[in-house]
Amino acid sequence: MTLTIDVQRLKPIAVVLFVALICGSTAMAGTISACAAGSGGPAPGDTIFPNNCTGDASGTLLAFMSQSFSYHTTAGTNSGFVYSAVYNDGGTLDFYYQVVNSSTSATALARMTANTFTGFTTNSAFIANGHTLGGTSFVDGTVMPVTSDSTGAVIGFSFYPVITDEIQPGQESNVLIISTNAKSYSNGNAAIIDGGSTFVNAFQPTGVPEPATLGLLGLGLIGVASLRRRIRS
Repeated sequence: MTLTIDVQRLKPIAVVLFVALICGSTAMAGTISACAAGSGGPAPGDTIFPNNCTGDASGTLLAFMSQSFSYHTTAGTNSGFVYSAVYNDGGTLDFYYQVVNSSTSATALARMTANTFTGFTTNSAFIANGHTLGGTSFVDGTVMPVTSDSTGAVIGFSFYPVITDEIQPGQESNVLIISTNAKSYSNGNAAIIDGGSTFVNAFQPTGVPEPATLGLLGLGLIGVASLRRRIRS
């Protein structure tokens, strides 16, 4: 038996899938999201230079928290705050963090990590104009991240290898941003690292794949089913 596929009849299905793909991509575009996407990740296993998105609009603030930390190192005690927030940026979520190193800390702070981001696309960025983020305690930090990296679950921002690039006592980092394709969030944690480490509460993405992705999957199944019906007939 010879199977004949009517290509002309399949064209409408292809058009629908193409339009759905465009709409799904557009839903993920935004303000900070668009700038952060230019950094190209980090994807799991990658280390990148995060984009400076200072001046880009941040979207709609959904939640903010301030968490203090204190931990001991061989040089003494480090203390300060980690601010975190969640923004709806065109239908997807951006996660904001800022590290404040107390003036009484014994050492500079070299690194901050946040989790859990498993299963979500991530793009790292930062802004220097934190004071413009209304409804939060963010300030205009002076210390920018040198690199950003990912294990898949954990997204990190590093302020080394040069010691003068680290967050010195009395300084604040720029506002660190992880732009994602997540649609919902929950409480997670962030870690401060330098000669010791500590964890604080912070926001993280959660949930199932975004509706646009599920919609594309559904349309794809419809297309396959239609193709099978045409082949059988």
